[in-house]
Amino acid sequence: MAIVTGPGVVEVWMEVIALLTEAADLGSTQVGRRPQYHSLALGAELVAGKAVALLEEGDRARLDEVALPAAAAEWSVPELIVQAEKLLATISFDQLPARASAVVIDLGDLVGETRHG
Repeated sequence: MAIVTGPGVVEVWMEVIALLTEAADLGSTQVGRRPQYHSLALGAELVAGKAVALLEEGDRARLDEVALPAAAAEWSVPELIVQAEKLLATISFDQLPARASAVVIDLGDLVGETRHG
C-alpha cells in the first residue's frame, strides 16, 4: 500500500486532514443554522477519510495533536475546505503516492462546490 511519507509532506498532509475534519465537524454542528453547508461537510469527511487511509499507523495516531492556525476558529465550512486545498498546493505532488491523486481530485471538486454550489 502506498503511503504519504517524507519530511514536511506528512505534516502538511496531516494538517489538510485536520482542516477537512474541522469542516466536517463544523458543518454537522451547524446543520440547523446553515443547512447549505451540510453536503460540503459530508464531502469534507469523505475526503479526510481517504487522506487518513494514506497515512502510516503511527501518523494516524498523531492526528489529534495537529494544531490548526488560530484564524481557523473564525473560518466557515467553505473557508476551511479552501484553506485545505491551498495548504495541499504547498507540497509537490510528485512527493505523494499515486493513490493520493484521488484525494487531490476530490478536494478540488469539493472546492468547486464551495464556489458554485
